[in-house]
Amino acid sequence: MELLKKSWAWLKWPVALGVVAWLYLRNRESLEQIAHTPKAWHYLFAALLLVGGSAVLTFFRWFLLVRAQQFEFPFRDALRLGFIGLISNYVAPGAVGGDIVKAILMARDQKSRRAAAIATVILDRILGMLALVMVGAIASLLPAVALDQPELRTVRLLMWVGTGAGLVGLVLMLTPAFTHARWIRKLESLPKIGKLLGELIHSVELYQSRPMAVVLALLISLVGHAGLISGFFLCALWMKQPWTPDLSTHFFFMPTAELFGAFVPVPAGMGALEGVVSQFYKDVRPESISAESAAAAGLIATLAFRVVSLGVAAIGGAYYLTARREIVDALHEAEVQNPTPLADASETP
Repeated sequence: MELLKKSWAWLKWPVALGVVAWLYLRNRESLEQIAHTPKAWHYLFAALLLVGGSAVLTFFRWFLLVRAQQFEFPFRDALRLGFIGLISNYVAPGAVGGDIVKAILMARDQKSRRAAAIATVILDRILGMLALVMVGAIASLLPAVALDQPELRTVRLLMWVGTGAGLVGLVLMLTPAFTHARWIRKLESLPKIGKLLGELIHSVELYQSRPMAVVLALLISLVGHAGLISGFFLCALWMKQPWTPDLSTHFFFMPTAELFGAFVPVPAGMGALEGVVSQFYKDVRPESISAESAAAAGLIATLAFRVVSLGVAAIGGAYYLTARREIVDALHEAEVQNPTPLADASETP
């Protein structure tokens, strides 16, 4: 297992780039035609502002969740760790993601309440995913979104099921009767992990006393995702392609594409996001647009979005380089203590 993990740490970039190369070769002719058309550069600058602003909003969302746990945590630290997490999706050692790097660094700075520190990162990710499926569900109601194909109707159903389940789970989390239930309290007596679970339950109870912080974080997530998807749409307009789906259609299918890219274990979903967006472009195209042209348009729009995202993430490069020794030491420390970032988080190293 350890050998497989180390091998994948080296293979994940070749695999991701191989998928992108395969998509390029499959759509080479159409891509070359788009590449030679003049570009609308003003859309690039607007996309940078939207994508960058959306990233800062996600950092502010996490900042609110951390402060609700009564941590001394200035916003500049949220920016620093947020940008480190962002750039770590591309350059972090091993097979870890940006959220894990951020959680480990946060826990290292908060040694007395490490489980609570990690819980803020987990809840931040959960709220982000819930807001994402909510965006897709709401967009499916817009009249401009055509859902003629069975695959698209299935996506709409999954978005609404995910939204309903997520909201029910959030309400339960914020209900004191849930955390006071006898079977929940029995978890604290479990061997080895009981203390950790007890601290996590206490963290949830703190959020119950500050529900508006969680609600505000969810609303910020909705705005942030709307900005990010709008930034993607502007990247497509930047390329001046023969055809681009309208913004409301992007709001419908981009949440699914982002979720798929987030769960594929390659750097920043590289290759996975490109493939899913290209497929969606094919699914929503009008009859006047060929499947090949639509797939090429989706691929080049995603590659343009990659350029903008890397430009924003590069801001974190300075943070990452100055803290690289700290990051490597923290990851090594966490790996030595336990292979999972949550394990023994309640123990001072």
